[in-house]
Amino acid sequence: MTSKKEKWISILLYIVFLIGLLVAMYIVLTDIDTPNSLRFVIGFVIFLLLFGLFQMILIIMNVKNLPDFDVKRRILKFAGTFIFLMAASYTSNYLFWPERLDNLDFGAPLGLALGITFYDLLFKKSEEW
Repeated sequence: MTSKKEKWISILLYIVFLIGLLVAMYIVLTDIDTPNSLRFVIGFVIFLLLFGLFQMILIIMNVKNLPDFDVKRRILKFAGTFIFLMAASYTSNYLFWPERLDNLDFGAPLGLALGITFYDLLFKKSEEW
């Protein structure tokens, strides 16, 4: 069971993420070139990496509590989504950018498939299963 303190920490992390994202986008889009703005953007990138690691740990902890049939169903859903997104990416490259066919990009389809399949585990409590 999540305590009130854990819930507030999660809300605070998401608020920091949104504010930092807005500030970093403003710095990059208006081309502010000061040492402090560069430090902020580098710090925000480090925060993003740690925040992503935190979310992956939460998902792994929640996957351990799932029944076996649900884990198998999610893995099959992930594989199907990944194959579909890779095929869509390859087809769009074939139709619009034929010169890019020699390098396959696995990053975006992999991230999207993982996000689509496991996103709901970030916010579920263990007693909901």
